[in-house]
Amino acid sequence: MNLRTVFILGTVLLLGTGLAFAGPVTTKPDSAHGKDLAVSLCSNCHLVGAIQQEHANVDIPSFHEIANEAMQTEGSIMAHIVLPKHPMPTIPLTTSEITDLAAYIMSLRDPGERTSP
Repeated sequence: MNLRTVFILGTVLLLGTGLAFAGPVTTKPDSAHGKDLAVSLCSNCHLVGAIQQEHANVDIPSFHEIANEAMQTEGSIMAHIVLPKHPMPTIPLTTSEITDLAAYIMSLRDPGERTSP
């Protein structure tokens, strides 16, 4: 092996070791982070909440409308983000970010709305 290969392998091993000691990763969705993502990534097309927005397309459902669709779940929202339908663009997000965004959208659901029959 040449010196460059050894350096790259050493760096990868050190980074991997550092990540192992970084602490536990929480799996609980963070809807506050989801709101931040919605404002920065989605607000050009969707009305994302009760915030003042400069842009939103009236032909595209608001996040409140999406949350209140019959049988809506966080999983179905995540699926639409991962496999968007035209004209929604594909936005590169981590699994954690997608989970947070879906949690935020579902937090807009009206009280008493059902998610199952």
